[in-house]
Amino acid sequence: MARYLAIGKEPSFGQEATSYRFLDIASEDISTEHEWILPELAGYRWKRHAAKGTVKVGGSIDCYGQYGSLGSFLLAALGSVATSQPDPANAPSVYKHEFVPSEALPSHTILVASEVTGRKFLGCVCSSLELSLAPGELLGISFELVGQREEVFTPEEPSFDETPFLSFSDLASCRVGGVEVALEAIAITISNDLVDDAFELGSRYLPEIPVQGLEITGSFDLKFKDRSHLDRFLAGEETSLYLRFEGPEIEGGLKYALELDLPRIIYKAAGANVSARERLVERVEFEALYDPTAGYVMKAVLQNREAGY
Repeated sequence: MARYLAIGKEPSFGQEATSYRFLDIASEDISTEHEWILPELAGYRWKRHAAKGTVKVGGSIDCYGQYGSLGSFLLAALGSVATSQPDPANAPSVYKHEFVPSEALPSHTILVASEVTGRKFLGCVCSSLELSLAPGELLGISFELVGQREEVFTPEEPSFDETPFLSFSDLASCRVGGVEVALEAIAITISNDLVDDAFELGSRYLPEIPVQGLEITGSFDLKFKDRSHLDRFLAGEETSLYLRFEGPEIEGGLKYALELDLPRIIYKAAGANVSARERLVERVEFEALYDPTAGYVMKAVLQNREAGY
């Protein structure tokens, strides 16, 4: 039996998903947290009583981005997706998915299977998603979650996502302020402020996991060859960030692709430091803001063979 993780969107919070995408992950650290009630009493120094308390799920998943399953993580982190076909006549198997932030987030069921047992985590909501990339590497995904409860399930043979992995060499374009730049590393983190302690009387489990604020931050490294980014930071100027990745052709001249568009960002740090005779590398840290003209703070566009998420 292969080890695997599967993720599926739930029809409603805590109701098990009906279909799944199977992932060959690097690692996971998902567990159930049980807050026992241990009353402090006067009779003795030691604790003598324990009552069942609140229960919730928490943890993380680490894996590599693939053009198919990446959409599940983007939907979980951003909340909204619109799907279309760019060329249904000449490329009927190609779909384009546009992900943008929404007021609410969907919940997912996550299955973790090993040769020993199957663990099912229901009502899982994304607290953060980090996408990171460096030369010679695949796109790294770090996904953190909060969930409602854990159950058992019987594992089955997985049907893994066989779409191509996103590699550092897939980066076809990177523009900052509309100008092409050559990056040495980049990381973007989508952070959702979740309410994970709003329990109700009569149940040990969370009735829902509301989302409050949204923060999108990141950083990129590049050769320090001029003062353009440093001057932009010192002057407090806004700019934009756009990335496009392209994979193999699907059909009809259309390729697997990923676009990340942050139309309005501010620099929170910039510059390079001197260390002996080592080459100068500039690290820029940024945060994305809502752009009223574009209508979003961030948009991710994924092109693949998936009919929907």
